[in-house]
Amino acid sequence: MRKLGTPTHTVAQVTLNEYMKENFLIKIETWHKPDMGQQDNVHGLDPDTWKKVDVVYIDIADRSQVEPKDYKPEEDPTKFKSVKTGRGPLGPDWKKELPKKTDCPHMCAYKLVTVKFKWWGLQNKVENFIQKQEKRLFTNFHRQLFCWIDKWIELNMDDIRRMEEDTRRQLDEMRVKDPVKGMVALED
Repeated sequence: MRKLGTPTHTVAQVTLNEYMKENFLIKIETWHKPDMGQQDNVHGLDPDTWKKVDVVYIDIADRSQVEPKDYKPEEDPTKFKSVKTGRGPLGPDWKKELPKKTDCPHMCAYKLVTVKFKWWGLQNKVENFIQKQEKRLFTNFHRQLFCWIDKWIELNMDDIRRMEEDTRRQLDEMRVKDPVKGMVALED
């Protein structure tokens, strides 16, 4: 089992599109670090690439970062109080207060999203659209993760493996019999 505060690195690559081959790619790389998000270039990009990176900060307690269609009061960190840990609700200065709480572990998920869509006339529009949807997905997911802490804080590795297997089985069944489900992209 991993000790809390140990950095972890994950690379999740969404497959290349069969039609567009190497002209379409979405790659998400994540570093989890025991800090408050103050590190620059945590992914170790070369200086020329780093200059082109658009750094986007996500504050899970900032309601203005949540699309109105996505807002759920039960997934609002400014309203949630954990029964099991006592954490929350998050106030406007939570990011300044948290590092002072030595009994409360914390981390930042540094995500590097690489999008390539090489199609003349559409490249910038599609790449920007995908980046916007990724930010929306990450914002909603991390708000949920905080507000669902009482559901996962006491899980052990056996519990997690059992949940993974149940989820795999359910997804396999859904692929066969259910309509497509998921987040609907919002346009400007």
